[in-house]
Amino acid sequence: MKKNLDTKSRRAGFTLIEIMVVVLIVGLLLGTVGPNIWNALFKSQHKIAENQIKLFHSAIDLYKSSTFKYPESLDVLTEPDSISGEPIIKRIPLDPWNNEYQYEFDSDNRPVIICYGADGAPGGENMDADISSEDLNQ
Repeated sequence: MKKNLDTKSRRAGFTLIEIMVVVLIVGLLLGTVGPNIWNALFKSQHKIAENQIKLFHSAIDLYKSSTFKYPESLDVLTEPDSISGEPIIKRIPLDPWNNEYQYEFDSDNRPVIICYGADGAPGGENMDADISSEDLNQ
């Protein structure tokens, strides 16, 4: 009868081999599925930045149609309009990576809005690539 108790108490837990097999399976799943999830997240952040830039240009066009000039900065769009008393945009959002959008003028004196990507610095590739309104209009 003592022999029965010993075998039951030894089989109560998992063996090291069983734990290693489970860890290996989870690692393989993360290795194959993880990059796809990461790429989908990046694409959505990139698309959000593109859509916000397009909305900024719509607001800039609205501002120009009422004042006959482009705003000096994006902050001008948050100031109350002289006719309606309402701002064109309530607030200027940050890009998906929590950086400010850059507002500049090109050589033809047209406004250009730039998002510097994940690194927040000019240039870069993949996640760090710049998103410019000039590129979206082409």
